[in-house]
Amino acid sequence: MNYRQAKAYHREVKKYGSILGLDNIKRLMYELGDVWKSLNIIHVAGTNGKGSVCCFLASMLKEAEYKTGWYSSPAVFSLREMYKVNGKEISEDEYGICMGQVKKACDAIVAKGYPHPTVFEIETALAFCWFAKEECDVVILEVGMGGREDATNLITHPLCSVITSISRDHMKFLGDSVAEIAKAKAGIIKEGCPVVTIQQKKEAEEILNACAKEMHAPYYVADSILKSQVCNGLRYFTHPVIGEVQLSMLGFYQLENASLAIEVMEVLKSNPFRIRITKEQMKKGLKNAFWPGRFECLCREPLFFIDGAHNPDGAAKLKETLIESFSGKRKIGIMGVMEDKEYESILHMLLPLFSRIYTVTPDNPRALSSEKLKDAIISQGGKACACETVKEAVELAYEKAEKENGMVMVFGSLYYLNEVKNALQEFTGDEGKIN
Repeated sequence: MNYRQAKAYHREVKKYGSILGLDNIKRLMYELGDVWKSLNIIHVAGTNGKGSVCCFLASMLKEAEYKTGWYSSPAVFSLREMYKVNGKEISEDEYGICMGQVKKACDAIVAKGYPHPTVFEIETALAFCWFAKEECDVVILEVGMGGREDATNLITHPLCSVITSISRDHMKFLGDSVAEIAKAKAGIIKEGCPVVTIQQKKEAEEILNACAKEMHAPYYVADSILKSQVCNGLRYFTHPVIGEVQLSMLGFYQLENASLAIEVMEVLKSNPFRIRITKEQMKKGLKNAFWPGRFECLCREPLFFIDGAHNPDGAAKLKETLIESFSGKRKIGIMGVMEDKEYESILHMLLPLFSRIYTVTPDNPRALSSEKLKDAIISQGGKACACETVKEAVELAYEKAEKENGMVMVFGSLYYLNEVKNALQEFTGDEGKIN
């Protein structure tokens, strides 16, 4: 199978929807020789921060000269970005070869009378196949949704189970309360395998701690970092174990994510796998880590940022960063959101910061229309303009920010950020100071 054929197959299998449960992924991986069993896996779940924590871990392990695979979802800018080894995306040829293997396995289980695997199960199987073929020393595996019934959770003995911030999201699948969602996330905790998390909300912490005790899993909580400063395009803070740290990822919420990643490294230095990594390698890895779409600056004049904040907890973290670093700057927003998200709560948090928001309809069947989003903003006392296209929103917001010496902040969903990037590049051409 070539890359064109692989992409076409990926589009085709989206029709099988999203189904939680492990039976099909187990059947699929059995047909593929259970190649995941050869891998040393760090398993990462949580509501917000998963991708950033994985990014920090991958960058640090690369600096320590471990061949590191990293599987993340969803795809934001390209299908191949979900699969990386030492920061390099899977090639088109390798993607096609691995997808061909996975399709053959899918055909085999369907021939036996079982349901066709979902697109996420296929993506996960492809990741395992490629990482095994590459003979990775360590694999960082990001949960897609929840934990207990997520396709990634067929693994039985991770090096470490990592759980980032837990809050309300995907309630249709995971439950309406933080406690119910925490139970789903806690499903990645395995017998005797260490658990590393942050200081969670009380109801989440109680669930995670109880599950860890039940599974005889050592339980670690990362240090809280409360003070930092941004200077010359870097965020500086002092960690109690490794000292002064510099981050290129500027969001205030990255303090929590970086501290969690550091704690994971410290735990893995002393567990049976015994990661060998120095403080300097950890610092260099943290500084070099970059995760597109997470408070990413696309343009300096005027300032133009994109961020994946798509739930109330993510919005609260974005608000914290905007107040801390850009309190005196006039803010123009671009927002597109899925209809099943708590967009009114997101607006309640962020709307007071913005002089105007341009609304868009992301290219997704679950998207809320720009008109409905505009009405929701106006009903909360804000100013909004519904745009027919992302291109229109980018141009209007850019021109307004340029005229008013303000900044543009794009948020609400990951699904339209690539379209924003492309529209901005097309609009500014060589004149825009794009990073």
